[in-house]
Amino acid sequence: MDDASLLIVAMAKHCKSVIENWNKSVPDLPLALRPKHLLWMCNKIEEHAEGGPATKLHRWIGFVQSAMVANRMLNLDGLKTMFDEAKRAHGVAGHDMEDLIDHLDPTSSFELDIGGEG
Repeated sequence: MDDASLLIVAMAKHCKSVIENWNKSVPDLPLALRPKHLLWMCNKIEEHAEGGPATKLHRWIGFVQSAMVANRMLNLDGLKTMFDEAKRAHGVAGHDMEDLIDHLDPTSSFELDIGGEG
């Protein structure tokens, strides 16, 4: 398993721990954003990290993180801290994982490199 997948699994485990310990609910949220579904997603990330496509793992952990913000489990700074802790725990260099955290920077613009240009 590559470093990015290992880091996403670590994030899923950390997210799962926070979700399991969350004792408040936001009843107005759709079912897909509620803790039960988020726990299911974290479990699936762990199960499929070895053979699943990295892009799907990235999307899923991003969804889980966004739903955690919607549930008020964490704020943006809390997510950044969680990610930094996971990186340190797995000895991943920051420059190797920049594409996994650029969405946490509100000043970062989205650029899509589709290739074939030039």
